[in-house]
Amino acid sequence: MRRRKGFSLIEILVVLVVLLVGILSVIRIFPLGFAALSNTRDYTMAQVLARGEIDKLASRAQDLPQQILPVRYVYVNSGGWQLVIQASPDTDPRDLGPGGELHEDGNAFIPDPGGSGGTLIPWRYYNDANRVRRIIGEGGTIPAPRPVGTEFGGLRILNFAPIVDDINLLLVYSADMEGEGESGTTSGQVMENPDPWEFRHDDEMGQVWLPGFPGRPVSYKLNFSYWINNGGQLRKIDIIDLVVTVTPTPAGGNPRERLYNAATNEVAPFDLRLLAGGGANWAGVVPDSVSANRLFDRLTTASIFNPDYPYEYKVLNGNLGGVLFNPLAYNFRERRGRPRDSRPLTAQVNYDVYNWHIISDDFRADRARSPIHKLSLQRIKAAGDILNDRRRYDGLGFPVPLGGGQFDTQRAVVVLDLDSGGIVSPQADPNNPAAGLSYKVDYLRGVIAMGADSLPGPGSPEDLAQSITIIMPDANQTVVTNVQPSGRNFRVFYEADNDWAVQVFKAPQNINVISALPLGIAQAYVGNSIPGIGLATRIYFPLADNGTKVSIREVWYRDTNGNLKALRDHDFLLRLRPLDSAGQPLPSIDIREIDPQASAFDFQTYGYAVRGIGGSSLRARVIWNTADKEDVRGDSLTQIQERMDLHDVWTRQWRKVEVESFLTRRDKN
Repeated sequence: MRRRKGFSLIEILVVLVVLLVGILSVIRIFPLGFAALSNTRDYTMAQVLARGEIDKLASRAQDLPQQILPVRYVYVNSGGWQLVIQASPDTDPRDLGPGGELHEDGNAFIPDPGGSGGTLIPWRYYNDANRVRRIIGEGGTIPAPRPVGTEFGGLRILNFAPIVDDINLLLVYSADMEGEGESGTTSGQVMENPDPWEFRHDDEMGQVWLPGFPGRPVSYKLNFSYWINNGGQLRKIDIIDLVVTVTPTPAGGNPRERLYNAATNEVAPFDLRLLAGGGANWAGVVPDSVSANRLFDRLTTASIFNPDYPYEYKVLNGNLGGVLFNPLAYNFRERRGRPRDSRPLTAQVNYDVYNWHIISDDFRADRARSPIHKLSLQRIKAAGDILNDRRRYDGLGFPVPLGGGQFDTQRAVVVLDLDSGGIVSPQADPNNPAAGLSYKVDYLRGVIAMGADSLPGPGSPEDLAQSITIIMPDANQTVVTNVQPSGRNFRVFYEADNDWAVQVFKAPQNINVISALPLGIAQAYVGNSIPGIGLATRIYFPLADNGTKVSIREVWYRDTNGNLKALRDHDFLLRLRPLDSAGQPLPSIDIREIDPQASAFDFQTYGYAVRGIGGSSLRARVIWNTADKEDVRGDSLTQIQERMDLHDVWTRQWRKVEVESFLTRRDKN
């Protein structure tokens, strides 16, 4: 009988060593090839992420925000120095640098002129994509009321959650109020109470009167612009989302509160100069820049909705962006003008995105198979991982309910049940770990698997259970067990290695034509409106709009032969052009790119040269950075400058992919 001879252990080890040496040699000989394959994979994934974000928003077009703004954090003196957020028209959205000085502890420093020492903001929240994160006017129609745990109301999950859960930044408000101009008023002059849908303003005196209501304080959101005299040059400052209150009992000395006298039905005015922080360089309110909206009142989750007052909401699950409206608001109608002129109550939301680097994946659990979902990215960050700045990752950064009033502050992956607004608990039974898990995450491959009745029962605490558990977003954190995930909609929040971010840009829905520089948010200047300022064939926009597309309804101009011509319904890409007499490098369009014979805008024939400008672009940008971030110790001026230089080197390593879609919305200018 013949004996079969196999390989010895030594022979097998020799072959493995030879293979390993060969593989390492190939990697050393062709490192760029392997890097190219990795880069190609990353760029392909970035395209998929950007396109997916655009498609997701297109399916919710009715809730798109009016615009997404770059912001800056500054201190203003309005009865004491306060940190506020302002629109930043001079911030280029393509600038991926920090918003302040970087300190050794990983924070960006915002100085306080009042001498309190300033404020420290974690640098990742005021850097790169997070410089542009103010959402303006998301939503509209109030959702139909339904049960949400022990609550009942209209539930809306905000598009760009997680959000900054700050009562001063999260504003819910109704439609624009109608402004009525006044003149010849005196400082502090009381006035008859305006109608509930109106406000009055005297731009020359810098005063605004808002309606009061008997028996309750009512708050409003004010936006306005003003001029300052900066060394002989006028500069325009935009104030956004300033909250003021008309109340029967105002706090003395607080410029943000004014008296409503129910006995005489009169209101006192708000002083816009004081609201802007005062200052000797104040040069007046920009005419017709004031707008006002009535704010909804925010209630605690334990409070009960008022059955007679529709302007109420609650925030469920804090940073996860669940807004629950008073059920009365769904069918309520707001009066406008004549008694029969009314419209359904709408609710728009302004808020700050918490962190664009938190990826959100939506999926619907399969009814036929075990619910396993592949996330968009691999190499998911886990608590304790070492980051590129050599600090340890401590989770998504916001508290996540655990049930029973407890919270987890270091959760790296959060699963939100979109059908109820609740959080999927990692444990099938929070009080019994042996019951198994509601879901498991493969952090390396980027896969999430959920418990289901098609699985065997858990043999250990690390096995999947046969169901999931949801912690409802009510005041009691009601725990609902034995939920089958099949057919339900979920959203998964996580971060991935290399600081991936998916960010959305939305051009302003309406852009106003003004006749002076500098420009504010949602404004445009037609060249040569002031003779000699700007080229007579260019239209200028603030730096914040760089790279976006706008649609223009009408442009009237003369050609080189003096003939009157018009452009109608054209789309233009805003980009920086060589410096001209506008005095600063601003994004602009040039009608000579459409008609090379164009000579100058015509302001005389119809009284205007340009009308009907609106943003027409919705853009998704994906960025990632594979480089390590270097740092130095200490916070001396020299060390801070060296740290900023190193940060600038790291900033130049960002890779990005953009995908653009177009929306055309007309205004009335």
